Amino acid sequence: MISPSSSSALTGAFELFLGRREGLQRFDFSVEGFWRSFGAIFFMLPFFAISVAVEHRLRPEDVTVAGPTDAMFIVSRGLDLILDWTAMPVLLAIFARRLGIARSYASYIVVRNWASVIMAAPQAGVALLAGLGLIPIEFAAVVSLAIVGVMLRYHYQIVGATLGKSVGFRVGLVAADLALSLVLSGVFTQLFGA
Repeated sequence: MISPSSSSALTGAFELFLGRREGLQRFDFSVEGFWRSFGAIFFMLPFFAISVAVEHRLRPEDVTVAGPTDAMFIVSRGLDLILDWTAMPVLLAIFARRLGIARSYASYIVVRNWASVIMAAPQAGVALLAGLGLIPIEFAAVVSLAIVGVMLRYHYQIVGATLGKSVGFRVGLVAADLALSLVLSGVFTQLFGA
């Protein structure tokens, strides 16, 4: 069963997605709330599992034959998720003072962690529809790209709501987070051949 604090945080994340800044009041910004927000990854796991299962199923045949084993594929995606989940918070913690966000760093990470669940859900839904053959893969790719655009805008809103800062800073942080995710994904793909 979902705890009241988790339910409140997820509701707040969804309210922020809808553009309602009052959603910030639903988050626990205490020290305990900061560490607890990393547990949001467990709410992402079903969406992650769907996406990985569909990605594995839809791999081209030549990749399936010559590529990594099923176990290696799953391990590479799992390690990618864990490192992606922690890399940006660690980097921002190191540079928070220089970036002038030391006071609001924890609030941003709390909201970012819970909002990641909201960000993962639509992509998993599209992947599931494509995996079941209910929509063409090409159409799923276009929809996924549109979802990425919406989620980048959502991330921009989160940066603005928690860190403030200039438009340039917000765009830069969102772009850096995306770039870091893409680099990590590329590294794991190279390492595991997945």
